[in-house]
Parts: sequence; structure tokens; C-alpha cells
Amino acid sequence: MSKQKSLKVWLWSILAFVVVVAAVVGAAVVWAMNGRYEVQAAESIAEPSPVMHAPKGDVPNVQAAVRRAAADPALGLLSASVTDVETGEVLWAKDENRKLTPASSTKLYTAAAALLALDHDSRWSTDLIQDPTDPGRLILRSDGDVSLSRDGEGFFTDAASIAALAKKAKKQLGGQPVTSIVVDNSIRSGDLFNKTWDRADIDGGNVANLDAVMLDAGRLNPYKSDSARSHTPGEDVGRAVAEALGADAEVTVVEEATPNLGDARPIASVQSAPLKVRLRDMLVHSDNIMAEAVGREIASAQGSPLTFEGATSATLAVLKQHGVDVQDAELFDNSGMSEKNRLTAHELDGVLSHKEVRPMLDMLPVSSVEGTLATRYGAGSGAEASAGWVRAKTGTLSGVNALAGTVMTDSGRALTFAFLSNESDPNSARPALDRLANAVRTAS
Repeated sequence: MSKQKSLKVWLWSILAFVVVVAAVVGAAVVWAMNGRYEVQAAESIAEPSPVMHAPKGDVPNVQAAVRRAAADPALGLLSASVTDVETGEVLWAKDENRKLTPASSTKLYTAAAALLALDHDSRWSTDLIQDPTDPGRLILRSDGDVSLSRDGEGFFTDAASIAALAKKAKKQLGGQPVTSIVVDNSIRSGDLFNKTWDRADIDGGNVANLDAVMLDAGRLNPYKSDSARSHTPGEDVGRAVAEALGADAEVTVVEEATPNLGDARPIASVQSAPLKVRLRDMLVHSDNIMAEAVGREIASAQGSPLTFEGATSATLAVLKQHGVDVQDAELFDNSGMSEKNRLTAHELDGVLSHKEVRPMLDMLPVSSVEGTLATRYGAGSGAEASAGWVRAKTGTLSGVNALAGTVMTDSGRALTFAFLSNESDPNSARPALDRLANAVRTAS
């Protein structure tokens, strides 16, 4: 298939998706406006139906359309860029090279690098190994699965479960009592908590120690996106395994690889959802721990140290190798929780409009429908006309607000945009960003 034909199919795929969303968005808006959004398990979105022809429409005058919305003082310091997907032309920009704190829009870099560097169907494996010198001792090892659930009904889509792992292990143990469970945390190299983070954010529901295995990314309540996180996530997994086995076992977490296992093979293994599913969960729900774990995947694939520094360096290296401008990028983590991260709207928009990472656009949350955009673009927001039409990654820290994604204009053009707002209040900046995206959509 030619690049032009592929692009046309992609554009119409977006349009088809939007048409489907539009049928439910009214109900979604009402729902969103009448209660606080609580995540049950992340749900997948049906694939759009194929269509035959690409939309035709004039390139819109974005500069004229956004003039008023872009002047809103609620936006504080603004870096902005809008690009036409088909032509690659920048249609409007404002201080696009200004380096600002991007907050969770940083996850777009992480997702893009993962799509470029990793197998989209790759999975994390979690294994139970029986110590050949002590049959009652089990070693729990993982590639880094932070999405484990207790019973398959956790926060993440199609997550591996401790219940399934224990069921398999019981068959192999044949009645052998389990006296101890060792959680092997060695792949994290002891680099578990970013030095630029605040430990108060563990109880605040934003981060946790990045252990090699975690239940629901450390959430104490797997049914709430913003649940407080565990201070002992690796140990929690070990105790969950013991409970599922019905064993009164001692649980320990070790930071060095467990010796003396010889050629012992796992007695039980479970696998996570594929990368493409995990990335969608990460972007829709802005999960910081998932982003950091994916960052370590990127580092491993690039032969970089499995540390925060190794992951961010590998992420930038992958993007640079594929022609993405990262010259001004400064990353201290892969999630955007670090206030020291610096990106520009030009760089973020460049990632979104990059041809090789277009699958990422289908992973972004739909406005007024799901994830971090579920309660936005509702009635009275000034942006309700774009409910269901904008797909974007949000970003929020103290004094920092961001919105970056894609939109189909009234004229039928697919555009990408990146808006970074610093020195702004979220209560006023978020609606202002939504109105700015709405102005882009309605440009003619």
C-alpha cells in the first residue's frame, strides 16, 4: 500500500471512529457531568469500520480561528503548535520553542519511543520458580509487570492474575507445602523512586516505588484511578501469591538476583497484556507507574541501564534515531511527574504528527467519554461542540497544564496539536485549553 493510500485510510479511520463516538457522546456528557469519574477496569474501544475514500477539505485558517482563545490570560505562559497531518505543514504556532514543564504529556514521548523500539505484541512474563535446594521455597520473578491483578478483575485491561499463577503452581507442587516466597526485585537495580518526586505523592495516588512486580501499579483500591498507592508494592505481590496458594509463607523482597537456582524452570507463568494494550491504558488513564515501567522496557531494548536515567536517555535516543526533534528535551522521568522535565510544543507536536507513530493517536482518550478527558468538554464548558472530536493527552502539575493530541476539523482535515501552559491554575487553564482545542476544530 502506498504512503498516500495508507494516509487516506488512516484519516478515514479517524472519521469513522468519531462517527461512532458521536452516537454515544451525548449520554457520556450527561454521565460525566453528574458524578465523579471512577475507573472500573480499563475497557478497549471497538475498531472503526473500514471506509473507501479519504475526506477532502480545504486547509483551515487556524491562526484566525484561535486568535481569541489563544489570548485567554488563564493560559499563563503558553507554548503551542498545530500541524496538518496530510501535508505536515504547521498551521499555527505561538512560542513553540519555549521550554516548559510538560507534566503528563511527557507520556507521549514514552509511548512513541515504545512503539518505535518494541514489538507491539510484546508481553511481560511473571514466573514462579521452585528452589531446587529447598522445595518449600518459591522465587517470584518478572520482566517488570506492574499491571498484575489479584483475580483478573483489576485496574488494567487483560491483566495477568495472581489467581491464575497460583492455580498453575498448585498443580506442579503436588501438595508440597510452601514455607517462603522470595520476590526478586533485582531488575530494578535499586533505583525504585525518582529523586525528583515527592513521597507524599504515594498516598496522593500518583506514584509508588517501581518494584519489579506490582498489583494494579500499586493501587490500594484497583477500582479507582487516583487511589492511594502502596509503600510496599513488591511485598504485596508476594503476600497475594501466598494467600492464593493458601500458604502461611514468609515473604521477603531481595534486591539482588537469587543465586543457586541452576537450570530450574518456572513451575508457573502468566503474561501481561500486549504492549499496544498497555500503552492505551497508560495514555487513557495517565498512569505514571505504567509509564515508568514501559520506560525500563525501552532501556532494556536499547541496552541502556535499567534506571530512571537509563530509561529517559533511551527514550530520547530512540526518538532521535527516527527523526524526531528532541534537541531541547530534558527528561528526568518517563511519566511527567518530575517538575524538572522540559519540552516544547514544537517537540510534542512533532511526535504526534510523526508518520511512524500514528497508532498512538488511536490510543488517546476521547473527549467527554473516557479517562482523563471523561469530565471535560461538557455542557457549559465553551468547548462542548468538540465533545467526542478531540483525542488528547492531558498534563497537570502545580502551575502546569497541558493538552496535546489530534482533532478532525469541520472541513475534514486531521490536525495534531500541542499546548503547554505554565504558571497557570488548573481550574481556569483546563477549560481554556479545551476552548483552544475547540477553536482549532471549528477552524475553516
